[in-house]
Amino acid sequence: MAARCLTEPRRRPEALLAVATLALLCFYYFARADAVGVYSRPRGWFALTAAPLAPPLHFVAAAVLLAVVPVLAARRLTGLSLTDLGLGLGRWRAGVVWVAIGVPLAVLAGRIAALSPAIRAVYPLDPALTAAPSAFGGYAALQLLYFGSWEVLFRGVLLFGLRGVMGDTSSNLVQTALSVTAHFGRALNEACAAGPAGLVFGAIDLRLGSVWYVALLHWLVGVSMDWFIVTT
Repeated sequence: MAARCLTEPRRRPEALLAVATLALLCFYYFARADAVGVYSRPRGWFALTAAPLAPPLHFVAAAVLLAVVPVLAARRLTGLSLTDLGLGLGRWRAGVVWVAIGVPLAVLAGRIAALSPAIRAVYPLDPALTAAPSAFGGYAALQLLYFGSWEVLFRGVLLFGLRGVMGDTSSNLVQTALSVTAHFGRALNEACAAGPAGLVFGAIDLRLGSVWYVALLHWLVGVSMDWFIVTT
């Protein structure tokens, strides 16, 4: 027993909070597709973030910083499998039902968001995007990296990675709180919506045991929103 204790790595799931914080810090300041800054009358405009990345590179950076690195860290810090972290198929039959119910709601949410001037000032992240099938289809496919990575970090690594030490309710609250703060610099209505959406998404994921069904719906909200913006 003593020998086994000496060889087993010490599990530190709470360190996932530090991993997520560092990943979001790097993503926010160095991997944006836009710029965030300050404006004052005597000083004018000053960008606080690095030069914006081209949208494809931005989406790839999201996959690395918000998914690949946190998942590797979670495996090391918790010893949980990918399935335990919500990255398997989970209860896939129930997941298919949730997707079927959620598709029209996601499209409606995208339509409502597209009516907001503040949202239209930010999205699409590629301001040159058009409704041409080849252009929009390729852009939408790349967005899967972004929305999938977002769900992997918040509803996968944090939600499932912390539930063992915090419980379902607390881990859902924590991942939602960090998700809301990660929306700072976006439109206020988007940041406010991230709160209830995060709690609902987390609850669904816990029920299904997988992040992928919500990830698909989250992606559909974003794609629908961009489509309605570029076509109206």
